[in-house]
Amino acid sequence: MTGLTSPIVERHPVEDVPNASLNHDIHTTLTQALKDDGRQGMIRDAINHHLTAAGGYLRARLGYHTGRALDLSHDEALTCAGISELLHNASLIHDDVLDHDSMRRGQRSVWRVWNEGVAICLGDLFISAAYGLMSGLSTHAERLPVLLSCVHHHVQTTIHGQAECFSLAMGPEPEFEQCSQAACGKSGPLFALSLEAPLLLTGHDGAIDSARQAALSFATIYQLIDDIEDFDSDMSDQQQGACNMLHALGNRGDATPMASARDYGRHQLERTRQLAGTLPNGCGQALIEEAHRLEEKLISITGERS
Repeated sequence: MTGLTSPIVERHPVEDVPNASLNHDIHTTLTQALKDDGRQGMIRDAINHHLTAAGGYLRARLGYHTGRALDLSHDEALTCAGISELLHNASLIHDDVLDHDSMRRGQRSVWRVWNEGVAICLGDLFISAAYGLMSGLSTHAERLPVLLSCVHHHVQTTIHGQAECFSLAMGPEPEFEQCSQAACGKSGPLFALSLEAPLLLTGHDGAIDSARQAALSFATIYQLIDDIEDFDSDMSDQQQGACNMLHALGNRGDATPMASARDYGRHQLERTRQLAGTLPNGCGQALIEEAHRLEEKLISITGERS
């Protein structure tokens, strides 16, 4: 599983962002889900190390605000927030092993501090903890089977999306559409889960498809921005470069790949906002606001508005 790191929301310490209070609560939720007070050792140290470099908890915040808009309690919304965030962090830890990335959020990655085995075990623990968190949703017991199925579906889809990136890197130069689909496949599911978990818990099954499509469009542009910012480093690695969307635009003969990336991104983010605006109780508002922020970032790195 591959995690993304965006300068918009993922590289700020908890105390430096406007959502400091909520981020603190999310951090506490993750820590409590992971730690066993009766155990010491490398895994506990690795948990502390990884969580010290806090991201912006974007997926968690989306899950929390969606849940609160749907009248979940503070604690229930935090639980929904923690599910996608734990899975995302598992993907980061495993991804660093796969890519041999030595740094994560300004500090040495887990496998570099300890070894690959510890990092794999830690990532597995984060996945397990995500499922364990759901035991705290006993007041929605009748909805837990469908939520469990949803979580499995999105983990499975993320794994297949990552595998598709490996497959593309082994073949001829992929088309832009293939790269964008792979980006959506590996990055979109955990964004979608952030919205779907509270929707499912509150019985809004009919809104799932719109929430999913909104999140997938958002995630694709989240990855596109990452590809633009990491273009030089991606091009030095055959596997990363093969799936870079900006590279794919240039490969198809596009004379202005940056402008094309901007136009494609703005179209997808408008789709995100339209779909999110149809969700019940205004629960898509947090995603709408993040889509606006992402569009501003896209414009800033690709040039003026067209």
